[in-house]
Amino acid sequence: MATGGKQSLGQMLIQSGKIEEEQLKKALEMQKEKPGYIGAVFQELGFLNERELNNYLSQQLRIPAISLGHYEVQSTTLDLIPERIVRSQKILPIFKLNNTLNVAVTDPLNASPINAVRRATGMKVDPVIVTSIEINNAIDLYYGMSTFVDVEEESESTKITDLFDETRIVDLVDSIISQSDRYKSSDIHIEPRETDIRIRFRIDGRLQDFQALPKDISTALISRLKIMANMDIAETRRPQDGRILFQTKSSRMDLRVSTYPTLYGEKCVMRLLNISEALYSLLDLGFEEDIQKQYSDTLIGNQGIILVSGPTGCGKTTTLYSTLSRLESPEINVVTIEDPIEYDLPNINQAQVNIKSGVSFATALRSILRQDPDVIMVGEVRDEETVELAIRAALTGHLVFSTIHTNDAATGFTRLLNWNVEPFLISSTVKGILAQRLVRRICLDCRTEHQATEQEKIQLGLDPEEELINYKGEGCLACRNSGYKGRIGIYELLIMDQTISELVLDNAPGYRIREAGMEGGMVTLLQDGLIKIRRGDTTISEIYETLGAE
Repeated sequence: MATGGKQSLGQMLIQSGKIEEEQLKKALEMQKEKPGYIGAVFQELGFLNERELNNYLSQQLRIPAISLGHYEVQSTTLDLIPERIVRSQKILPIFKLNNTLNVAVTDPLNASPINAVRRATGMKVDPVIVTSIEINNAIDLYYGMSTFVDVEEESESTKITDLFDETRIVDLVDSIISQSDRYKSSDIHIEPRETDIRIRFRIDGRLQDFQALPKDISTALISRLKIMANMDIAETRRPQDGRILFQTKSSRMDLRVSTYPTLYGEKCVMRLLNISEALYSLLDLGFEEDIQKQYSDTLIGNQGIILVSGPTGCGKTTTLYSTLSRLESPEINVVTIEDPIEYDLPNINQAQVNIKSGVSFATALRSILRQDPDVIMVGEVRDEETVELAIRAALTGHLVFSTIHTNDAATGFTRLLNWNVEPFLISSTVKGILAQRLVRRICLDCRTEHQATEQEKIQLGLDPEEELINYKGEGCLACRNSGYKGRIGIYELLIMDQTISELVLDNAPGYRIREAGMEGGMVTLLQDGLIKIRRGDTTISEIYETLGAE
């Protein structure tokens, strides 16, 4: 990379103390096997990150390295370059001075983007270096969160479906799935409407528009997804379910596909599960240290039931997977029955519900008990039969995990009582119930401190006179102007103790069990939310909207 007397990047890193001679040799050997920029090799080996690389390239090439978050681009500047070129070349015009256009690029050694801008504008082009995350987020912010579909103008003799031939439909579907992975979305919604097809991503729990596609390609688009998911492409009048395994450049994804006939065609929803992602520790999920210790204590011993409660999509399965990954060892046999299997866990025996084949939670649980298990995970307790089998398993020396749909931990006990489970069986087998929710994290790049208003304090049930410092995200490129980036859990753990046991034996209502739990030191969902508000993890509005007026 060193030309014209310029110092090589490797030597610059050695002089700055960033790497040693041996590390440079290792990188150069790796570059011989996989030709490319040495800077990319340094990144791959973890010697420096992209921003650090940009700073060194800036010194070497005498090209400015900037942070795009410090610039607000005017619409007149954006109009100078067609969106097609912006998206295909991954560039962004920053500002124009006389006949010179400053353009943000991620690779200053690649002449193609600069030449494309010169041809499109006829102007002199000066590059500045930015990170790939910044350029992607900036394009989202200024042009909309969408892949650009380059459709030539339709002549009178040309149909839009002719422009989207089979190859382009394949590329379009692959692009939508790959983009959803980049945005860390949990679901893709493909919705036919009267005049177009709306594509939406669920990001951090909220649906966001991604792009609109021509209505004419609806049949071809859904057919492609059905083929990938092994569905019947001829059946359009009834809902279908399928599965797609998809490999992106950086990860392997498992997509659960569901179609549903609507007024204007079949709607398709895909639930994304990134099976390349590492399981989180409990602290990473959002457990406070005290709750994490109490929860870990319930895992000690070889029998009992631990339930995780909350609405759909609140992270219950992720909590259970993280728990199982902690317990997994060569000495114990862990068996699961799930609907569906969301992540492939090494060294754990996982099975899936299949109603068509007669495999329900209850029937599978009966079979699991003959598989010499130590730990059993049942995806969900939905009925009396499954609960009774889970209790029987706990009574016979097994540790059983499952989920239950209740609003809080205390209501979990009343739900079991309502299923006509004998109170003494509940009190002797259930070790604890963990209730949880997911709330959006404040973006650390634009987080600012605020004083809570009187109304906000009232919403949280606090004294209006009490001082409450909280934080909000102002919106920036890193979070695509949302103020949030990622999610964190809030938790409420109710441990079975003597007091709770007596209330269960008395068939006490949920509110009495809850009060007793709080008197015994239980941290409620709201209290855990307040901890995260004060620390700057999330906002007052997130906690209030998630929990309601508790």
